[in-house]
Amino acid sequence: MKQIFLAIALIALPVVLFSGFEMYSATHAAAAQTGLGDMTAFKTIVGDAQALADKGDLAATAKRMTDWESAWDQAETAIRPLNQTQWGNIDEASDAALHAVRAASPAPDAVKAALAALMAELNDPSKAP
Repeated sequence: MKQIFLAIALIALPVVLFSGFEMYSATHAAAAQTGLGDMTAFKTIVGDAQALADKGDLAATAKRMTDWESAWDQAETAIRPLNQTQWGNIDEASDAALHAVRAASPAPDAVKAALAALMAELNDPSKAP
C-alpha cells in the first residue's frame, strides 16, 4: 500500500510543479503583453520612414509618415481604450514627427530626432515624450 502512495506522489508532484510553473509563466507573459498590444506594424512604418530620412529623401519620408498617420488613426478605436496614457504618449510623439516632416522646409536633423522619439515611444509607451 505504501508503494502505491509513493508511486502516486512521485508521479503527481512533478505534474503539479510543472503545471504550476506553466500557469505562472502564462500569467506573466499575458501581463507583459498588456498595454497597447502588438506595435510591430507601426514600428515597421516608422522604421521605413527613418531609413528614408537617413538617405535624405524627406519627400518619401513624408509620404511614409502619411501611411503611419492613416494606420494610426484607423487603429485608434481599438488601441486607445486599452491604455489612454500610453496611446496619448505615442500620439503626442506622432504629432511632433508629422509636424517635423510636413514643415515648409523640413530640417533633416529635426525629422530624424522626431522619428527617433516616435520609435522610442513605440518601444516603451509608458514614458511620456
